Amino acid sequence: MKPFLLLPALAALALAIPASAGDTGSPAPERQDAAALASPALDAGQAAAQIDRLNAYVRSISTVRGHFVQRASNGNTQTGTFFWKRPDRLRIEYDTAPLLIVSDGSNIAQIDKALETIDQVRLGWTPYKFLLKRKFDLRKGARLVRLQRTKSASFVTVRDKDGKVDGDFTLIFAEPDLKLLGWTWENDFDGKISFILNDVVEGEKLSPALFTIAEEEHRRGGRRR
Repeated sequence: MKPFLLLPALAALALAIPASAGDTGSPAPERQDAAALASPALDAGQAAAQIDRLNAYVRSISTVRGHFVQRASNGNTQTGTFFWKRPDRLRIEYDTAPLLIVSDGSNIAQIDKALETIDQVRLGWTPYKFLLKRKFDLRKGARLVRLQRTKSASFVTVRDKDGKVDGDFTLIFAEPDLKLLGWTWENDFDGKISFILNDVVEGEKLSPALFTIAEEEHRRGGRRR
């Protein structure tokens, strides 16, 4: 299985300011973000308020545990259990695929239990960086694509402004009572991958051992490639 093929399903976030702070002829960064986010359903002021609201919600999260359904453009569907300890610890356990994905805050590892291998990359080289930033802020770190809000959900789409990660990353939140529902990742190579959460529990104490890559390697007898 291709290393990190499943990683884009996490999802993940931060929005770039379109113009530099020193560009005195441009509107304030907050106004630029709001204008870019505005849609027929949200004007610039409403969009700015929504960004603030989503920022505050994500920063208020301590932990998330839930089940997930992951679907790829090729029809492949996987299920499993998701663990997130803010800001940057993550664990994705698949029910049937022999894969385990773990972020220890610096690196993300894809552990193949069948092949007994571990593929590791820096967190900042994967789309997970949009969600697992140490300070979650939708106005910094990436380029805004769109913001949409319906009666039941909000969608925020960003792209990597540095070009290290290709494609569009979209976070999905339940409305009107905010809750993380999941995300999608779409690029030319992998197509579209969706990662949708259910049975979500927030604020539960999670063991630090869930997010330790070295421990997984030792226990599984894996090797780094």
